[in-house]
Amino acid sequence: MKQCIAIVEDDIDQQQNYADYLNSKHFETHCFSNVSEALAGISNVQPDLILLDVVLEDNPEGGFDICRQLLADNMDVPIIFLTDRTEEIDQIYGLRLGAWDYQTKPVSLMLLTERIKNVLRTHQARKENKPASPSFVASTNRKLSLDREKSYVAWQTQTVPLTLTEFRLFVAIMDAGAQGINYEALSESTMQRMVTNGTINSHVKNLRKKFLLIDPTFNAIRNKPGYGYRWEMP
Repeated sequence: MKQCIAIVEDDIDQQQNYADYLNSKHFETHCFSNVSEALAGISNVQPDLILLDVVLEDNPEGGFDICRQLLADNMDVPIIFLTDRTEEIDQIYGLRLGAWDYQTKPVSLMLLTERIKNVLRTHQARKENKPASPSFVASTNRKLSLDREKSYVAWQTQTVPLTLTEFRLFVAIMDAGAQGINYEALSESTMQRMVTNGTINSHVKNLRKKFLLIDPTFNAIRNKPGYGYRWEMP
């Protein structure tokens, strides 16, 4: 069965371009142009993944509204923002809403397709909840469980709900250990464009909060002022 991609894009030419390319790569696509159409259509179609623009017709926050509503409805579907809204605050906001990725236009359709495949593989592995392979699991003082294949992290046996960007940053910091990792390397690890030090700091602050909700004493991710971050267990 073909995997289904919902494309929410108000520029009809771009919408058709994405759909034609994804169809050629053996995906099924359904296209929507505005908030009401998308919410109704996505509910009926139940796609495997959503490509979502931010500005939709006369609604400058339409994509954010859709993302917020779908997640509030507990719809278990990965969302990738694909938009010309390139401001750092928009990227941070979209990821904090719960999107798996945030891509800015113009984008290579070949690269976009690979990102879609990667997200779908990760999402499917999490849903199936396969036993983790030892080659993908690391433990630190029996507190941390890490599955790189699923992009999954648990702390004290509780799942830490990281976005893909947060997961990539977390792994980069953890792998660097006590010697630390600088901002440039962290930026590269996100696989995002236009990632500033401020964006990195915001993501790290957000993922720390997720650990602290589980363990108020968590302090393994530490700053290296003017450099980046390090991982150090007490």
